[in-house]
Amino acid sequence: MRSGEIPLNPVAFSGRWDYLTDHPKQSKARILHMMKEDTFRTRQDNARDAKQKLLERFRTIANDPGLEQRRAERAAVTAAREERAAAKAAEQRRIAEAKAAEEARIAAEKAAEEKRIADEKAAEEARLEAERLAARPKIIAASKYALAASAIAGMNMPRDRNQQRKAS
Repeated sequence: MRSGEIPLNPVAFSGRWDYLTDHPKQSKARILHMMKEDTFRTRQDNARDAKQKLLERFRTIANDPGLEQRRAERAAVTAAREERAAAKAAEQRRIAEAKAAEEARIAAEKAAEEKRIADEKAAEEARLEAERLAARPKIIAASKYALAASAIAGMNMPRDRNQQRKAS
């Protein structure tokens, strides 16, 4: 074996890796992998074996007797979850309906209170208007009396200021 040659048989390898690698980070496993005889046929066989193992794994899982039991348990859990969701939705609908009814009741009470206040205000305005109209003849009579009294008082009073001073 000459210097720089890679031995084909790993058993005949002397134990020195430094002359086999061009790069210091190249690993021993990579070098051993390169020394293997790897043909297209071996790669095909390895791929076929891997597919067969995967197929066997899935067949054993599919034929598992506990699989049906687990599926039934999952279906029961799903049904219970859906039942709880339906009950929760029904409860939320009931709460929303109760809230809407309460809001409608409060709105009706508020409208009735506003109507009562408006009716009281209208009645008070009507009472005040009736009092004003009832007092009008008295006011007219009083104003006529005051006018008449001032006219009578004006007859007795001097008309001129000078006359008024003379009188005093």
